Amino acid sequence: MFGDASVYDWAGYAGVGFYLMSYSLLQMGLIRGAGYVYTLMNLTAASLVLVSLTQAFNMSSAIIQIMWILISVVGLCRLFILHSTMRFNDEERTLIKAGLKGMPKPMCRKILDRGIWSDAAPGTELTVQGLEVTHLHFLLDGSADVRSGERRVAEIRQGFIGEMNVMEPGPATASVVIDSPSRLFSVAGEDLRRLARADSEFRAFLEQHLSLATRRKLVDANARISGANA
Repeated sequence: MFGDASVYDWAGYAGVGFYLMSYSLLQMGLIRGAGYVYTLMNLTAASLVLVSLTQAFNMSSAIIQIMWILISVVGLCRLFILHSTMRFNDEERTLIKAGLKGMPKPMCRKILDRGIWSDAAPGTELTVQGLEVTHLHFLLDGSADVRSGERRVAEIRQGFIGEMNVMEPGPATASVVIDSPSRLFSVAGEDLRRLARADSEFRAFLEQHLSLATRRKLVDANARISGANA
């Protein structure tokens, strides 16, 4: 079969390959359905299959491929407009770089638009041990003490606070109290959970970044313990 295939046949085989590859990568979570890669792969697949149809024309197949190409082009234009017109101020860019690196801009914008920036004075309690975590905070500047009971166990100078319990509401394992004048971003946990319920990709990205923040804290804690015992 392949030995007698013309260039048109090979174009069709390649198009099928792109269709199968894009869908497989999507299902494995390696690419996003609303991203450039998936859209470009589908545009390429439809174009190649349409080329193959010029040799063995089929109206219904041609209509499907033409519509797929048009939809892909519209999707690419939408993505380009979203990314090129979206703007972030200096504080937002710092937060994204430190806590949401790699998250698509529209997803970052969703989080930032639902939160507030504030100047937090020393003594402000962000979480209280044993009480439900209601907000996710990001400490941009300043410092906060992490306390277990009356004992100070750690210090946070930049990063997320409340990330372990905000998506699945639960009690804080420690109290976090602002120690010096700080700049703070806060977003309600209910708003994040509502976004996550409506968008599975958003949930996956957010949980990935919050898990990374938790791992970093554990690594820092282990390093301090090792240093203290040395």
